[in-house]
Amino acid sequence: MTDPQDAYLQLLARVDDFTRRVSQRYPGMLQCQAGCDDCCRRDLSLFPIEIDRVLEQLAGLAPDQQRLVLDRARAALVDEEAACPLLEEGLCLVYPVRPVICRSHGLPLLIPEQDSLSICPHNFKGLLDIEGECVLDLTPVNQILATTNLLRSRAQEKSPERISISRAIVEALVGGESP
Repeated sequence: MTDPQDAYLQLLARVDDFTRRVSQRYPGMLQCQAGCDDCCRRDLSLFPIEIDRVLEQLAGLAPDQQRLVLDRARAALVDEEAACPLLEEGLCLVYPVRPVICRSHGLPLLIPEQDSLSICPHNFKGLLDIEGECVLDLTPVNQILATTNLLRSRAQEKSPERISISRAIVEALVGGESP
């Protein structure tokens, strides 16, 4: 059986490969870049398998940056309109280990439960049609993510439940202290 962390890393690689293929097929249509942070203007929830990597990266930040992230995370727990606490001056402080949802923002997404196609308003402007092979179907992505998370949670005897980035940061840095 594949290690859950290895399976998760394979999923990230597949999403990154998909993004490269879309960028190559539609050059200049993906406007996602440093400073484009509209999709980061919320406190997302993540599976623990994703949180693990985020917290590892966070631990490597300078203490003053960690305090700043902690302050923003606390604020986000009481303000539903707060941006991701890891967003600093339009950049993600943990970009190399960003979770699946962050990697897929901006792509043409098939959202099966809504039977709809979601496309960032900044991307694919003027394009009337997008090839099906360039639309990311979230069903298999979410199934793989949920399965790897469940396997990880069982192996570590921890909860598999999603948690907000802010709550995870507060719990990791101050042991669950309330905001």
